[in-house]
Amino acid sequence: MTPEMTPEVTPEQLAVQLADPVRRRVFSAVALGASTSSEVLTVSGLAAPDAAPAIGRLVRAGLLVQGRGSVALNDGALAAAADTAARRVADQAANDQPDPRLRGHLRGGVLVNLPDPDPDPEQEPEQEQEQDARRAVLGHITARTFAPGDEYDERTVTDRLRPWCEGGALDAVALRRVLVDEGLLARAAGRYRVTAPVGTAG
Repeated sequence: MTPEMTPEVTPEQLAVQLADPVRRRVFSAVALGASTSSEVLTVSGLAAPDAAPAIGRLVRAGLLVQGRGSVALNDGALAAAADTAARRVADQAANDQPDPRLRGHLRGGVLVNLPDPDPDPEQEPEQEQEQDARRAVLGHITARTFAPGDEYDERTVTDRLRPWCEGGALDAVALRRVLVDEGLLARAAGRYRVTAPVGTAG
């Protein structure tokens, strides 16, 4: 059997096949370099009555290809499954966050990555994109957290920012300071307010 004749492998099929511990050990053995049935037995530590059916299932599922006395990973099918999964992740990210500037920075209402304020000046297009993304991310957080015209004490500001920081890139105090340093929040006499109306993104 050749890779071209094997069935297409979807990410779901890959997960189902490798959920079985025996098939997972066989697959791992082949991934580690076992290329014959005897080598699979040696590397996996399985007995032939267990390994042989697992090899057959993996071949039929398209994860492995089998030749005369040899077995190998079906690299093409596995790469296609990875590509499918990557496209799905990208499509889901686009659905969850329509503004591309926020993708990879905000996830599930948490700031997971704040773009660098001083990117490499030698990479001018990337520098502009990083700065634009930083402004968009911080503007999004400000607009979703504070109302223009309202004033807040320091504790309230910190508490309102805390959900953005649960397991994220910054703690709430650091994020509060960034918003002040970037001019999105103004601070005077211990009170905070939005400096100007901020448009939301996404």
